[in-house]
Amino acid sequence: MDITRSALIDQLADTMIGLHRTAPTLVAIDCRSAAGKTIIADELAQRVQAKGRPTLRSSLDHFHPPGHKYRSSARQYTPESYFAAGYDYAAFRRCVLDPLQQYGSRRCQLSLWNSFTDTPFPEQWIDVPNEAVVIVDGILLLRPDLRQYWHYRIWLDIDWQTMLARAAERDSAWVGSREVVAERYRSFWIPAHELYERSMTPRQFADVIVDNRNPEAPFVVQ
Repeated sequence: MDITRSALIDQLADTMIGLHRTAPTLVAIDCRSAAGKTIIADELAQRVQAKGRPTLRSSLDHFHPPGHKYRSSARQYTPESYFAAGYDYAAFRRCVLDPLQQYGSRRCQLSLWNSFTDTPFPEQWIDVPNEAVVIVDGILLLRPDLRQYWHYRIWLDIDWQTMLARAAERDSAWVGSREVVAERYRSFWIPAHELYERSMTPRQFADVIVDNRNPEAPFVVQ
């Protein structure tokens, strides 16, 4: 039976709240590029908050290392080197994941590095209450060294053509043209995602898979 986007967001929010943990609940939203992870993460955070639970947002994209902007624009990354060095995983664990474990300090910094300006975000440490739900979006969240941290894992599913169309629409304003965006996705991002999905099988570790090809009518696949 088809359900509305709002109803699906409500269903996922209720599942997160229903986990009944005595420590903060960590939620991962992983997917291919341009699948809509940031939008759906923000909607889920708003819905969980409206249901009375403290809610915080973070993104792996706020943990790129210094200089990432320039290495990326100069096309210095391969899929393999991007997985290894495109994010500061140690800082992400130290600032977000480790403090929220059962016996962690609960003191987090949810954003570290602004890769668009290649400058640090203002240092802001937050004391996270035990009943909080912390929703994190980003590709590679279900890689082996991170997947054990999550209490609920969402995979957003789109096909390659949908990814190319959305990326061209979203990125052409700052990249220069739809053609340049499409070429970059075909030469780098599709091979990168193929490598991730082949070698680390993230879908296998998702608690729920949501088909988001039509953002007006997403639905649960699994």
